[in-house]
Amino acid sequence: MSHLANALNTLAGQKLHALLLGFAALTLSSNALSLASDKQEKVTWEAAGNSNMTVENGLRTLTLEDSVIVTQGSLRITGDRAIFEYAVESNELNRITVYGSPVGYSQQLSTDGENVAGTSKELRLYSDENTSDSIVELIGDAAITSPDSTMNCAAITYLVDLDLIREAKGPCNGSLSSTSPQGN
Repeated sequence: MSHLANALNTLAGQKLHALLLGFAALTLSSNALSLASDKQEKVTWEAAGNSNMTVENGLRTLTLEDSVIVTQGSLRITGDRAIFEYAVESNELNRITVYGSPVGYSQQLSTDGENVAGTSKELRLYSDENTSDSIVELIGDAAITSPDSTMNCAAITYLVDLDLIREAKGPCNGSLSSTSPQGN
């Protein structure tokens, strides 16, 4: 095959990937936003195993092991190991990182009971420094499912407050619901 044909095939594959990502983002964002009350709730956790805390470079780090469950309102994360990072001066929770085989994530999207759920090998939960939006990064065999679509990728960055996939790293595959566009 010629270099031009290879380049065209690569370009077509990239455009298809971008198009599929766009459709999935639109479909996921068409649902209601995640429950606004979740952010007002306390973050709670439990673990079956050991825990330890360290303070270094302005961060207080709490590590939990074995059958970890993290909740905040309707948000629920499960895994094998969790690391909480707090700012020492403000005691503000900066980031939660959970590892598992797999890590499980679920959250109610709206008051009518629709949920988003995901799995991965690693999950990071934090707030965007500029917008304060909650961000979930699913890393390693990442999958996310909403009432209207599913997406499987190497990694997925999900904006919780907007119910929107901001970025997905391939290879990816997924499906959309078979509902007709409005007006047809």
